[in-house]
Amino acid sequence: MDELTANISFDKFVDMPEFYGSGAAEYRLAMVKERDDFLDLFEGAHHVDAVTYAETPELMVQMLTDYDIGSLDVLIGNAEDYAGQVNNVSTAKSLVELRQDGRLTVRLKNRKTVHSKIYRIVMPDETVKLVQGSANLSRNSWEYHTNQISVFTTEVGTELDQEFEKFIDQYRDGYSDQTLLEGLVEAIEEADSPEERENRIEYWVGAGDLDVSDTAALNQDAVDDLKEVADQVTAVVDDPEEADRTVAFVEEPENADRSVIEPDNNPTDEENDNDADSTEPDASEETPDVGLVESDHETNLTETLDRPRVRAPDEKIRMGTSKVDKDTADEFGTSLRDRGATVEDHSITAPLSAYNNQVKESTAIPTMSVLPEAEQIVIGEDDEMILVATDEPTPEILDHCLGTIEAYIETVRDHGHTQSETAVMAQMYEAFLYGFWAPFANQYAEALSSPSRTLDNVLQHLYIEGKSDAGKDKLTEYILRLVSDNTVISGVDADDIGVAEIRGVREWDTSFPYAIIDAEKRKIQNWSPIRNYWGDWTPTNVDQPCLIFTTNDALPKSEFRNRMKILSMDVSFPSNPEDPGFREAQEDLGEVLEQQNPIFSYVARRMLTEQPWTDGNGTIEDVRRIFREFYDEAGREQPKYFPAEEPAEKTYDTGRLKWQRDIQGGRVTFESEPDAITADFDREEYEVYDYEKRLSKRFMSDKSGTSVYIGAPEEFAEWIGYSVDELLNGAAETGDGIAQTEDIDKNEDGDDADDSSGLLSRLFGG
Repeated sequence: MDELTANISFDKFVDMPEFYGSGAAEYRLAMVKERDDFLDLFEGAHHVDAVTYAETPELMVQMLTDYDIGSLDVLIGNAEDYAGQVNNVSTAKSLVELRQDGRLTVRLKNRKTVHSKIYRIVMPDETVKLVQGSANLSRNSWEYHTNQISVFTTEVGTELDQEFEKFIDQYRDGYSDQTLLEGLVEAIEEADSPEERENRIEYWVGAGDLDVSDTAALNQDAVDDLKEVADQVTAVVDDPEEADRTVAFVEEPENADRSVIEPDNNPTDEENDNDADSTEPDASEETPDVGLVESDHETNLTETLDRPRVRAPDEKIRMGTSKVDKDTADEFGTSLRDRGATVEDHSITAPLSAYNNQVKESTAIPTMSVLPEAEQIVIGEDDEMILVATDEPTPEILDHCLGTIEAYIETVRDHGHTQSETAVMAQMYEAFLYGFWAPFANQYAEALSSPSRTLDNVLQHLYIEGKSDAGKDKLTEYILRLVSDNTVISGVDADDIGVAEIRGVREWDTSFPYAIIDAEKRKIQNWSPIRNYWGDWTPTNVDQPCLIFTTNDALPKSEFRNRMKILSMDVSFPSNPEDPGFREAQEDLGEVLEQQNPIFSYVARRMLTEQPWTDGNGTIEDVRRIFREFYDEAGREQPKYFPAEEPAEKTYDTGRLKWQRDIQGGRVTFESEPDAITADFDREEYEVYDYEKRLSKRFMSDKSGTSVYIGAPEEFAEWIGYSVDELLNGAAETGDGIAQTEDIDKNEDGDDADDSSGLLSRLFGG
C-alpha cells in the first residue's frame, strides 16, 4: 500500500471546524490497490462502526471471524435487498449467532443511496483509526478499482473521535430504521424446538419447505375457504327436481343474496317485452351456448362466453392465526381490517373481495386456484370468480379462437423486420402454449415429484429475449389477457422486483403466471431463489406461479439457463409514429386485441377433464396435443409455423441460426485441434460470449478471447449442418453445406426449393 505518513497537530485545522480539537493525531494518505491493503486496517479491532457499500452479508461474517474483530455495526448504503444476498443456510446461521451475541448489527437504508464511506476502527489499546475515502467493502471495489483513503489515528474519546462518532450517528438516524435479521431473530427465539428453529432459518434463506411459512399458512386457510365457495357454483339443469339446490330469480338483482351474472345477448325491445310477460324463465336460456351470430354478413363471436361469472360479495373467508408468528398475523390483519375484515385473538375473517384485493396488491397478480375435483379454475378479481368453459367448443368457435391467435402471430409477417420469419412466429406460438400450460404447473409438480428428478429442470421458467422493439412485452401481456379473461392486462415492472418479491410470490397460493417485464440479465442472476424455485415444493405447499421474464439482454449464466425455456424474438416492429408502417401495424394489432378469444377456457376444460399430468410424463406437450386436436376439430389447417411436434426452440434453434449466419457470411473460420476444433470469430470479444452460450454442453465448448474451443467437433458439425472437413476447408462459406433447420427444403407450396433460393433461405426458415 502506497502511503504518505505525517504527525500533525489538529489545532492547526482551523478551516475544518467539524473536526477541530486539541491533541495530536497521526495522519496518512493511502492508496488501496488490493483487498488485503484495506482489510488489514481492521485486523484485531475491538469494535468497528461503518457507513459503506458492502457486497454480501458473507463478508460481514468473514470480517468478524477471519480478521478477529470483536463487533461490527455497519450501515449498508447501497442495499436494495441485502437479505436476498444470503444464499445458504450456514451463512444465515452465522449471521444469527453473531447478532444474538451482540457482535453484529447490519443497518439497512430506508431511502436514497448513501454513497459515503466512513469507518471508525477501535483497537484493544484504546487507539482509534478514523478512515474516510472511496474504498468499499466489496470485491468489485478491490478487484477492479484503485481507491484512496485518509486515515487519522487518535485516542478513543478525543474530541476528534467524538465528532467522528456523532457524524456516523447522523447517518444512522437519518437513513436507517431497520436492521438485518430482526424479524428472523425474534421468530427463532420463539421457536418451540431446535427443529422449528432450523426450519425458520431455512425458510428465511429460501431453502426450506413453504409449509413452515406463516404467510403461506394464512393463505392456505384463505384458499381452502375460497375453494368451498367455488364448489357452491350451481349449474343450470332442465329438470328442477334433479337440482341439488335452486336459485330464485328476483326482479331487483341488487336485493339478491347471491347473483349469477347471466350472459347479455343484447336482446331487442321485443324480446324484453316477451321476457317481462313470462313468469317461468326457460332454464335452457339462462346459460346459452357460445355461438356465432351473423351481423352485416360478417361472422363475430358473441360478447359472452358459455361460462358464468359468479359473484359472492357476502362470502367470508377465515384464517387461523394461533399457530403463526404474531407480527405476521398483525401485519396481515391490519391490511385486511382496512378492507372490512374482522380481526380477533386467534383468527381473521374477511370478505372474499378484500382478500382477493390484498393478494393482488401484495403480488401484482390475482389469486388463481386450479380445482381438478370440481373441474374449475377460479380467479379472484374483487368479488368475482371466473370459471372455465361449461361446454365443449363448436368447430366455429375453435376456428375463430385459433384464427385470432394466428392473426396476432402473423403481424410478424405483415409488419416485422426479420431474417427468420418462420422461426420467430413458431417461437411466438410456443409462448402461447407455455402461457396456457403455466396455471397447471403445481399439478405437474405433484405428479412429477420424485427423489430422482429435479423439478427445476422440468418445470422451467419462460425467458423471452429480444430487442426493445421486438414486441415481446406485448406478446406476454396478450397471453396474460387470454389466461385471465382480460382481467390482467400487464406484467410486473422488473424495477419493482427483488429477491423478496420472488420469494414472497411463492407464499400467496396462486398459480397465475408471474410475468416480470424488461428484466436485466444482471438482476435475474441476482434473484437467487430462481435456481431452486421448485426444488422444495411438496404436495402440502401452497400453489406457486410459474415465472415469465422478458428481457433485452442475451442469455444468463448456465445455472439459470438450465431452468428456463428460452424463446427468441429476433424481429423488429415499427415502434415510433414516424416509422414507416407504424400506424398500420398498430391498427392491425388493435383489431386482434379487440377480438374476444375464450381459447384458454377450452384448454382449461380439456386439461381438467383429462388431467394429463397424472401420466407423469409431459408438461407443455399436453397443451401442444390439445391444440393439434383443436385444429382437427375446427377443420382448420395448421399454419407452417405451428410447433406441432416438438418445442419451437428446438425446431428453430436460434443459436444454430446465429452460428450458421456467421459461417455463411465468412465471419467465423475453423482450425483443427487435437480431437477438437477452434472457431475464430471476426467479432468483438464481448459478442463472442453469446455465441458460446448458445452451444449445448455436449459440445464441450470454452471461450477464449474471440475464439471458441469445441471439444466435440463431430457432434457440433452435425448440429450446425456441415461435416468437420467442410468447416475446416471453408466449404461452409460457399453454401455447399447441409443446413439442419426443419422445413428448409420446402418452399411455401410444399415443393422442393430450387437452387436459386440458396442456403440463406434454408437457414432462415423462409
